[in-house]
Amino acid sequence: MRLIACLAALSLSAPALAADPCLDAPLPPEPWTSWNQSGTESAAGEAASAPRLILGKPLVATLRPSPQVQYAVKPHHQAPKSYGGLFSLAVKTPARIGIGLSGPAWVDIVFRNSPIASTAHSHGPGCSGIRKIVWFDLTPGVHLIQLSGAASSQVRIMAADARANQPLPPVQDR
Repeated sequence: MRLIACLAALSLSAPALAADPCLDAPLPPEPWTSWNQSGTESAAGEAASAPRLILGKPLVATLRPSPQVQYAVKPHHQAPKSYGGLFSLAVKTPARIGIGLSGPAWVDIVFRNSPIASTAHSHGPGCSGIRKIVWFDLTPGVHLIQLSGAASSQVRIMAADARANQPLPPVQDR
C-alpha cells in the first residue's frame, strides 16, 4: 500500500517537473547574452533627467504612472492607468539597435524632437525572458527612448547593437 502511495505521489509531481521547458535553457544568443544581469534605475518623467542606457547592460526599470511623464513626442499608444518613462541612449556610429523588454509596453525613439520609425519587431528568443524586441536604425547622437502603455510599474529593458560580438569580416589584402 505504501509503495502505491509513493508511486502515485511521484507520478503527480513528475509532470510538474518535466513541464518547465526553460529549466535548463541556454543563455540567450548575441547580442542578448547579458540579458539576465541586473542593474536598477528609475525612468525619468522628463527628457532632461532621462537616465542613460548603455548598450548591452540590462536594467530593471521602475516606471512612472503615465500622467507623470512628459513625452517629447506623443506616444502612438497610451492606455489609461498605464506606466511609462524616459531613458537616453548615446550612439557613436550608425547602428541597428534593438530595445528588448520583459513585459508589454510601447517603445518609441525620438531624435532631435522627431520620432524614429522602427525597422522590425520580434519576440525574444525562447526561454530568454525577453517578451519583445523593437529594432531601430539609429544615427550617431543621443536618442530619447520613450516607454508608454506598460501594464506594470517594472520592466527589464536592454538596448543592444545587432552587430555586438559578431565576427569581423576578414581583412582584404591590398
